[in-house]
Amino acid sequence: KYLLFASLLFASCQKDDLPVTLPQKGEVEYSLVEMGEDYTDQLFFNFETNSVVHVSQVNSWDLAFDAGVGGFHMYMNGGADVLVYNTHETDFTKVTTAPGVLSEEWLFDRPCGLGDSTGIGDWRGKTATGSEIFIVKLNSTYITNNLKKVRIVLVDGSKYVLEYADLDENITHTITIPKDDKYNYVYFSFDKGGQAVQPDPPKDTWDIVFTRYRFIYYDLDNFKYIVSGVLTNPYNTTSAADSTDKFADITGSKVTELTYSDHRDIIGFDWKEYNFDTKSYDMHPEKNYVIKNRNGNYWKIHFLDFYNKQGVKGCPSFEFQRAY
Repeated sequence: KYLLFASLLFASCQKDDLPVTLPQKGEVEYSLVEMGEDYTDQLFFNFETNSVVHVSQVNSWDLAFDAGVGGFHMYMNGGADVLVYNTHETDFTKVTTAPGVLSEEWLFDRPCGLGDSTGIGDWRGKTATGSEIFIVKLNSTYITNNLKKVRIVLVDGSKYVLEYADLDENITHTITIPKDDKYNYVYFSFDKGGQAVQPDPPKDTWDIVFTRYRFIYYDLDNFKYIVSGVLTNPYNTTSAADSTDKFADITGSKVTELTYSDHRDIIGFDWKEYNFDTKSYDMHPEKNYVIKNRNGNYWKIHFLDFYNKQGVKGCPSFEFQRAY
């Protein structure tokens, strides 16, 4: 932000106001993160400290739930290729078969990450006998018995209660997952018999996450494709793309006049493109992005490479700067 000085106001009936100093625009900084050549890690980055504040594995969770007091949405781990099918049943013993692998009945979340864009939508109170049972299809790369069934028994201001089992299992298991408003989401993994996990850092400690997620090509009959890219923090964060101005020129009114969105995938993955001739990724130097973070500061980012000095992919390098 630009350095502004407030004037001192003098009046006999009120106290003098103190001068207010806003922080200056920052210097250009550089960083590189390592997701792993197969993009197995997700890295949470903080612009203000120029640091990765947390690292976790992309496939460390299967389902996520809003962690806020009034939250109820359930999300799938698209980066691990998790899909969900709504059985519209409430009796676990009647849920024994799943759609085919390529069936269009499998639901998916939109990559924008908004609560109203989840595959299962508002699941609450769908039937008189309780919430409906969902079949969860996990990636067989990570787990052999990859078909599960789950029902959200309860959600209130402090917790979720889940009932779950293998698809061919009639004995169900129950777990309580406490909500924690310090985080955006609370998470569940079917690993180790089912457990609550937390792959994220607290929501007020990071700006963007380098991760693997699922993109949907809507013009290709909802073709689902797993990509590696950048998602923004859903907590009080918006972002905008700018392919018109050069990175150095994105200042002042050019920053504030951009169109900002709360969609998490505005930065996304297409700041790079696979070159089939060279069998490597090329960068799009014209693409810049601006993030208005949870503290109200504007940060611009420009990607430089997808490889480290040793030529290993999955190592994005980038320049960034506080722009306003």
